[in-house]
Amino acid sequence: MSYEENRVRVKVYGSLSGKSPFLVPVASVPGKTCRLHVLAAEGFAKMAEAIKANLGLDLAITSGWRPHRWKSREDYEKTMIAKYGSVAEGKKWMAFNSPHETGLAMDIGVGGLTPNRKTASQQRETDLHEWLVEHAFEYGWHPYKKEPWHWEYPLDLESYRSGLRKS
Repeated sequence: MSYEENRVRVKVYGSLSGKSPFLVPVASVPGKTCRLHVLAAEGFAKMAEAIKANLGLDLAITSGWRPHRWKSREDYEKTMIAKYGSVAEGKKWMAFNSPHETGLAMDIGVGGLTPNRKTASQQRETDLHEWLVEHAFEYGWHPYKKEPWHWEYPLDLESYRSGLRKS
């Protein structure tokens, strides 16, 4: 077991364009079309097979790659102050840069996992979350511990930029 955070940082990887050939579709919850970086998608597919075999569950996500959401740092700070009362408080809930911008982060939307902070403690008790804690690292996925539904796929920069695994 390796339930350790290994965060994906936009300042390290940069953001992918929505037109990037490295973004490929993955299994998504009904009504969504989600994409991940091609190498993260490979890890996702292998992990989904194992989850299906172990839990009988079809892994699907509610969010993968998404574009940078803020027009500027000023726009971000105004929103944080309006919504949370201060930038410092807002940063606890919404980042200026999201690892989703890299295509190396996903939010799971099945098996009792869903992007909802109000139910985070219950989500940690689901069979799927317990399985992920025990096995996700075997497929290259690492948790963001504050959000049981959110998992990240860190890569070396050469693989990220080329879409090919180092041999």
